[in-house]
Amino acid sequence: MMIVKRLRYTPAILVAAILLGVTGCSNSDLNAITHQVSTLGSSLMPSTASTDSVKSPEWGEISKTLTVHADIDTAAVRLKRFYRFTSTDDIAAAGTSGKGNSGWVASAMAEGTDWSAQPGSYYRMRRIWGPADHLTLEVSREGRNSQVIATYRSTDPAHLKEAWTQKLWAQIGPVAEGKIR
Repeated sequence: MMIVKRLRYTPAILVAAILLGVTGCSNSDLNAITHQVSTLGSSLMPSTASTDSVKSPEWGEISKTLTVHADIDTAAVRLKRFYRFTSTDDIAAAGTSGKGNSGWVASAMAEGTDWSAQPGSYYRMRRIWGPADHLTLEVSREGRNSQVIATYRSTDPAHLKEAWTQKLWAQIGPVAEGKIR
């Protein structure tokens, strides 16, 4: 009994292979043929109406700038701890913890976060804040004090109104100064 294995090649690949075999193509000729084959292949692929019509939600944002009476490193640590921001060191430590699913834990911690730090001069921390919102805090040195630029982004216009963000704006300064723990 003989088993014959059938190889499946698309007609475009066969045409390209024959052309390459019959003609001595230069790199530019080869690139042109590859582009034509790619264009032909993508034109033969059916498009789906569901993916073509999906629009991503529009993001809106509001910002507030505060001056806090605390040195930059202390203010940044307090804000990080209180609002549970995740630093790159936190993610790395979770990934190398040696526990069974440490890679997954680190990946989950990194989801939706952004962290950059220049100790003594600048910190930027971002995290997901609710199902459709992000909170970013940028802390920079301003003499003996610190400046905090808080940016709240949301796809829900109601979340950008004062009634939604009032408590957050009122908390940031006292948290950075150590008055709220």
